[in-house]
Amino acid sequence: MSKILTTIGPATESYKSLKKIIKFTKVLRLNGAHGKISWHRRISKNIKKIDNESEILLDLPGVKPRLNISHDIKIKINELVLLSNKPFKTSLGIKKLPLTNSLPKVPKKSRFLSINDGKYKFKILKKNKKSILAKSLQSCVLEPKKGINIPFSIYNENLQKKIYFKFLKKAKNIKYNAIGLSYVQSPKIIKNLKTKYKNTVVVSKIENIEGLNNINEITKISDAIMIDRGDLSAEIGENGLFSAIEKISKFTKQNGLPLIMATENLESMTNKSKILNPSKSEIVSLSYSISLGADKIMLSEETAVSDNWENIIKWMDNFLKNKKTKKNKDLNKSKVFWNAVKNLNNIPIVCFSKKGYALDKIRGSSNTKNLTVFTESKITKSKSAFSGNTSCFLTIKFPKKNIDLFIYKSIKKKKKQIFNLSKNVALIYVAYPRKNSRANTLSIISEKDFK
Repeated sequence: MSKILTTIGPATESYKSLKKIIKFTKVLRLNGAHGKISWHRRISKNIKKIDNESEILLDLPGVKPRLNISHDIKIKINELVLLSNKPFKTSLGIKKLPLTNSLPKVPKKSRFLSINDGKYKFKILKKNKKSILAKSLQSCVLEPKKGINIPFSIYNENLQKKIYFKFLKKAKNIKYNAIGLSYVQSPKIIKNLKTKYKNTVVVSKIENIEGLNNINEITKISDAIMIDRGDLSAEIGENGLFSAIEKISKFTKQNGLPLIMATENLESMTNKSKILNPSKSEIVSLSYSISLGADKIMLSEETAVSDNWENIIKWMDNFLKNKKTKKNKDLNKSKVFWNAVKNLNNIPIVCFSKKGYALDKIRGSSNTKNLTVFTESKITKSKSAFSGNTSCFLTIKFPKKNIDLFIYKSIKKKKKQIFNLSKNVALIYVAYPRKNSRANTLSIISEKDFK
């Protein structure tokens, strides 16, 4: 299973491009903050037409205010700007920057704001609940829909919920398997979405101070976690980014969830010169992400808008294939069974799980580099697509009788893939020896048993 998560955009929207991308990865992202619903519907339909087994992550537009402009705006150094989502007039010499959403709750200590993931900085001169007057600290060109970040802000969760459900109602004809939630600050909004969208994988994006403070509770209810390093850095400050990434990664892995590392992974390769290799700092950053246990490395602008997207994917694919994953040190030691799983010494694991409840335990307890899952649950299959080194197959409903024969036949069908790395693999499945009882079963099976 590839570790690459590609974002589809204008540069890769053609049917031919999608076919090329799906040869490298079967997990693709559509960014709901950009493009019309009809565009997302068409792209998702084409992806499923090429390969119906592909998994689509639909990022939902969030509560973060964005520039509500139709064309690029040039800003000079020291130029004054006024930001608001309300109708307003400005004095001579002050440039208007209308916003898509209302401003978040801004603490008194916030003296600066930034636009475009922290790229362009402005000094805050005056602020109230409806608007901010700021001075540009550099000359720049502001593009439509670029986001506004104000450090340590708190976002309105009721507005967030309203935006999510409104978008999902319009997106009902888009073929997606997972949704990405921007600026998750607490478990409450995740619970609300899971109640209505039970068969959809929920990827929580940690992007501000509230999400960071509540990371343990958020990981306990999410299906996967994404670290958006651009927004997170702009929201908490560059000095706190390193420790924040380590904290999020730690709780994500402790709770057995897939971890997605996003933003500027191969930004240096996005220009039009078709360069074939990234910067040294990007290579180090990628290696660090993998050492933290990142299951997916997300490509955003690299594949959405860059003409160099094909070289970028090829380089990433080759890099990840030759990269060894760091062993997970944060293992669950609470039960004898999972201690046994822990001591399997990286041998491949085959798991039969009806609903997928055992998978988080396996991921949190095992160092395996190859996990094969058989399940009757569609959402478990979709969740598994976001985990590194995991293959998942949807089966018929597990039989109440002759479970051993069912397991034998299922493994035999996928024998070549299961025994690709080793002639011996560990088999885990849940047995029900009597009513209302349950036992996790572990055994070692060999390739020769399935001739």
